[in-house]
Amino acid sequence: MRIVNIILILVFTLLVQFNYASSINYVSGGFDAAKNRAQTEGKMLLVDFYATWCVPCQWMDETTFVDPAIVHKMNTDYVSVKINIDDFDGYALKEHFGVKVLPTVIIIDNDGKVVGRVEETIPPTKMSDILERNKSDQENVVHIPNTNPETLAYGIENEASYRPSIVRYKLQLGTFTNYASTLKYYQEISEIIEDQVIILHDYKGGNIIYRVLMGNFNNTAEAEIYKTELLEKYNIHSNLYY
Repeated sequence: MRIVNIILILVFTLLVQFNYASSINYVSGGFDAAKNRAQTEGKMLLVDFYATWCVPCQWMDETTFVDPAIVHKMNTDYVSVKINIDDFDGYALKEHFGVKVLPTVIIIDNDGKVVGRVEETIPPTKMSDILERNKSDQENVVHIPNTNPETLAYGIENEASYRPSIVRYKLQLGTFTNYASTLKYYQEISEIIEDQVIILHDYKGGNIIYRVLMGNFNNTAEAEIYKTELLEKYNIHSNLYY
């Protein structure tokens, strides 16, 4: 009898694993296509804003978004789309939804209302809770970043391994440990600089830090030229980030 029970458990486990897709079925046709599909299927739309240079975004791609339970929930209850903020359409959507931080995940209902918004690096356990909470229409919920580094129970141990093979350079204008101070500085800088400014929810020594970044340069020479202009025209000090 015991052997039969063990066999049944093994069969059940294999069936569960078989029913879990190996990857998330992201819509490839862009935001509008994903929105239309979500409305047709009566599902919530999950929008993952990212950039190729965003290390925490890559960490989520290689941990959170490959977790079997997360993959299953997203494919079952959501229509999902990834939006690169450095693309033309992606930049317009970033502005439309007021995305200031990377990573940012937004959940939208069939009426186009944002019912979930998370502006931080999300581990699998927390993502599971978010997906369960927002899988059906409900009152608007806005999730703010975790501003207490001491509560951090996960992190990026080997940041270098997540660096993209094609390097894009940015200028780092400031680093903060408090989100309110970061947002205040971001707003001040955005009023001065016309180029895209973004907050990166990052890690250093296991603690959360917020990097205020701008630009998207092809090489160090371009970045150094703009760095000099920032200093001479606006007295803004910056460092190269890539």
